[in-house]
Amino acid sequence: MADNTDEEHLDDPIINQSENLPDEIIPATDKETVSPNQETENMEVHHHAHHEGKKNWKSYFWEFLMLFLAVFCGFLAEYQLEHVIEHNREKQFMISLVEDLESDTAELNNALKVCESVSRYTDSVLIFLSTYKIGEVLPAHFDDMIGTAGQRQNHIHTDRTSTQLKNSGSMRLIRNKHVSDAILSYWKSIDASGVSLDRYMIYREAGRVISFKLWVSQLVYNRGMSVPLDSIKTLRVIDPDKKKWDEMANLMATGAMITQGAHKNNLTDQLNQANQLIALIKKEYHLN
Repeated sequence: MADNTDEEHLDDPIINQSENLPDEIIPATDKETVSPNQETENMEVHHHAHHEGKKNWKSYFWEFLMLFLAVFCGFLAEYQLEHVIEHNREKQFMISLVEDLESDTAELNNALKVCESVSRYTDSVLIFLSTYKIGEVLPAHFDDMIGTAGQRQNHIHTDRTSTQLKNSGSMRLIRNKHVSDAILSYWKSIDASGVSLDRYMIYREAGRVISFKLWVSQLVYNRGMSVPLDSIKTLRVIDPDKKKWDEMANLMATGAMITQGAHKNNLTDQLNQANQLIALIKKEYHLN
């Protein structure tokens, strides 16, 4: 029986190992238990106080000086930028004004030719009326002659740039006193031309009102009766009253006198000032 028992123990290795195990299980390493408070203490960073010396007046002075210089330099940069922008705007205004003046000079030269035409044809009309006895008809060329004598004259002023300079307060951008004075003088010459033109137009319109009551215009024959202009030889007189014809002659003569005198002089002055202003602007702003 004993032999059988020994054989059973040998056949069951698990039982043999269990019997050989010690009574207590000792861990391989003992882990130290760390409390939360201790972990927090280990993570704390201890700052050591830096004991600085007390600032003296020199430190405050240098801080103030650096701040002042920073603000002052910023102001200078902004001022310089604004100065550059305004200088560019000034030059652009001058370029635009020169273009307007060149347009004015071309139109003023034509306006002076119109003045000569008005004066010359008015003289022809007055000579005709002084020698021709008004009856039932007039020669057809009289209509053309009096139409040219009383032609409309226009106020010459390209105001594209001038309007901007006046209304937006941009005249302050023009730093050159000679140029600004010349611009103001040119504007005055424009006003003078406008005054003399208005005087001429008053007499012109009054003369036209009377003329519509004195004879039948070529336009009536041409447009109303479909008669070709070159085939119209005479015009029918509506009113042969000499007093009315003399009144019309007076109005035309006065209009021609204004044209040949004050208005022509004003246009000539405006033209001269425009040319001088163009030359001055190109010189001062190097636009050549």
